[in-house]
Amino acid sequence: MLFYNFILKVLIVINGLGAASGLVVDKHHVYTISDDKAHLYVYNKKKKEVDKVDLNPEVKSKHITKKDKPDFEAITKFDNHLYILGSGSKENRFDLISYNIKTKEVQNDNYSFLLDEFLKVSNLSKKDFNIEGIITDGHCTYFFNRGNGPAGVNGIYRVGGKINDLRGKTIDFFPITLPKINNETTTFSDAILVDGKVLFTATVESKSTTQFNGEIKGSIIGELDLATMEVTRWQKISDDKKIEGLALYKESGKNYTLYLCEDNDDDSNNASIYIYKYQKEI
Repeated sequence: MLFYNFILKVLIVINGLGAASGLVVDKHHVYTISDDKAHLYVYNKKKKEVDKVDLNPEVKSKHITKKDKPDFEAITKFDNHLYILGSGSKENRFDLISYNIKTKEVQNDNYSFLLDEFLKVSNLSKKDFNIEGIITDGHCTYFFNRGNGPAGVNGIYRVGGKINDLRGKTIDFFPITLPKINNETTTFSDAILVDGKVLFTATVESKSTTQFNGEIKGSIIGELDLATMEVTRWQKISDDKKIEGLALYKESGKNYTLYLCEDNDDDSNNASIYIYKYQKEI
């Protein structure tokens, strides 16, 4: 269901960051991650300056190779912490890193202990596992799996605990039917929780896998009901951009103002942050 005329405007360009994969926004800062860097990029809106926070001292971003990249694909905010996750698409991509926004302390952990149960409840293989987004409502945590593996399954893993308390919790899996663009199924690229509903982005890449990118064929933004686990609204937002992240900036009576980021899949090392007004359903 189409619901809004798409207007995409470049708001910020962050130098040194190319493959932006997720972001969180507050009044003064834009926090951005990349799938091929081991840093958190903190953009100060007033000063128009970028600071880098080292998230994984074992990975040297200047010399990083594709097989060694931490593949940070998901970021969310909870209890004054940012939580940053690797995709889980390889054994070295299970980082679960917390960043205290006040103290700037970084704590390194991983979520590989969830993998066996994730695969069991979803009946998927390791080749199908690729986490692209994460949200928490304070009671449960939701992992969004991108359906670009052999089985082509988009889905949501629900863990019955807060993001900082995931061990020993009940796990459920919900396969999600996503819209098609030109007869090709979109796959999850990010998600946020707003007013009890999920806003998500999804993309189409021809012949992509959990390990390799494909030709970009468009992106959508949509809305998903957590009670029914069904998509209720969606809109194509680009023919040629791979929108990889979204964040809520502010809310008005009619709109949510969102920031979007893209993975440009090139060597430009410049990340464009876009602004978009998402119209509420009336």
